Amino acid sequence: MALSATACAGAGTDGETGKAKVTDTDIASFTVAMPSQMPGFDRALSAQPYVTGSVMSLVTEPLERVGDDGNYTPVLAEKVTQPDAATLVYTLREGVKFSDGQDLTAEDVAWSITHTAAPPAQTSASVRGFKSASVSGPREVTVKFSYGAPAARETIANATLIQEKAFATAHKSDLGTTKAIPVGTGPYQVQSPSASGVVLERRKSYWGTKPKARTLNFKTIPDDNSAQLAMRSGEVNMRRLTNVKTAGQWRGIDGTTVVSAPSGSLNFLAMDVTKAPFDDIHVRQAISHSVDVPGVIKAAWGGEATALRGLLPLSSLSDVAGGRKTAQSYLDSLPDHTFDLGKAKAELAKSAHPDGFSTTVQYVNEVPSTKVLALSLQENLKQLRIDVKVKATTLNAWSAQFYQHKLTGLTLGFGFTADTHDPSNPLGAMVGKENIGPQKANLANFTTPQVEKALPVLSAAGADAARWKATTTILSQIAEQAAYVPLASEDVLVAFGKGYVSVTGKATTADIGNGAWLLNIRATQQ
Repeated sequence: MALSATACAGAGTDGETGKAKVTDTDIASFTVAMPSQMPGFDRALSAQPYVTGSVMSLVTEPLERVGDDGNYTPVLAEKVTQPDAATLVYTLREGVKFSDGQDLTAEDVAWSITHTAAPPAQTSASVRGFKSASVSGPREVTVKFSYGAPAARETIANATLIQEKAFATAHKSDLGTTKAIPVGTGPYQVQSPSASGVVLERRKSYWGTKPKARTLNFKTIPDDNSAQLAMRSGEVNMRRLTNVKTAGQWRGIDGTTVVSAPSGSLNFLAMDVTKAPFDDIHVRQAISHSVDVPGVIKAAWGGEATALRGLLPLSSLSDVAGGRKTAQSYLDSLPDHTFDLGKAKAELAKSAHPDGFSTTVQYVNEVPSTKVLALSLQENLKQLRIDVKVKATTLNAWSAQFYQHKLTGLTLGFGFTADTHDPSNPLGAMVGKENIGPQKANLANFTTPQVEKALPVLSAAGADAARWKATTTILSQIAEQAAYVPLASEDVLVAFGKGYVSVTGKATTADIGNGAWLLNIRATQQ
């Protein structure tokens, strides 16, 4: 994945960053400014990749890490084989111990995978087709899927954090709370959880290569301006920018480096096709022509985003399409939903609601772009006599509504990531009858006979030609029916304070979710 000029300017190949020399010394304490409180300490039950994932992947580790290039790095699994399209076999490392001194066993891994992949886990929405995880040898776990899932290995790697089974099962009622923080094999243990943040201490007996920071402080600072002030004073050392249009302000802080990379994130509008007035295709088409995507890219993300032509980015389609040219040609052929209030008014006039209606749109306080989007939509739809009431909510409250399947009507979708090099995830989870309900991702409650026929082909391993046809069928149905309106994919921007760098010159979405971000941090000397 290509980095922007901002990221590339930060790090050289000679161990220096600008005028600062990268060192390999320990860091006594490192503080990260977080946009919200942790909703919980069990990733499976609190599936926020940035907030929960970035912290708990340092306590409860994954079996392997997946890079943006699709390559795997072993962590707790030293080997992974796939004897057939519906089976994965993990061989575990020897000599790994949990933080309480107990040995890591195959039973712990089989339990953790099941805990992650089966309802009611929030993460179960991303591990589609899961059938079972069982011990098949002293250090071996076999995972079965009900069909050959193309993205199975990657979704297990991204979603599953291994924890001690005995502790977890002894705390069924409060696992993931401050009273029962999961026991892991990672380089850190949770020491001081509170409403204002959490402190991690590095383990002396960690089995692997130890990160440089001895103490990690995750401090809750929702407001971007407050986070900037904390960076200026040296109170915090790192922040993922939740308001990327302020990147210039962050770059203006003395000694601060901002790195940038495409994120694969998906921002979109979802309309519940089962409820009035959004069950009317002309209403949906009217709204689809009322979104000024170029304008909101500038206003919401400061230009640090790319417009989405379809619901998935090009990177998710190229492999199964047989190349970028074929994938791009298809995306260019999709129905045009450009900003045009004349077309919007004409579509609404054809609907059962020609005189308009009232609806509500939520924005998330910790994600400033959603407020810009909501207000822009409110202003544009006012010209169609559609009264949009804009309502604020918190990230944790929005996430709870999402996993309970209570986000209905008109929804600003964000935080979805096309994190595989295959269209089945997340596309295969966002449509179809099987994906409607709690812990499911079909926000629009959208399906058609064509979608139902194509979905099994998309979701299962098979010939690329057939899967590409299924992919285009589903994306075309979405575009024609305007159940989802693609908006943009914003870049991931991370600010490092004076005296610190990432040796890779970046911090990707994958790095943040799987713990690799911390392994790459180093102190510098002027």
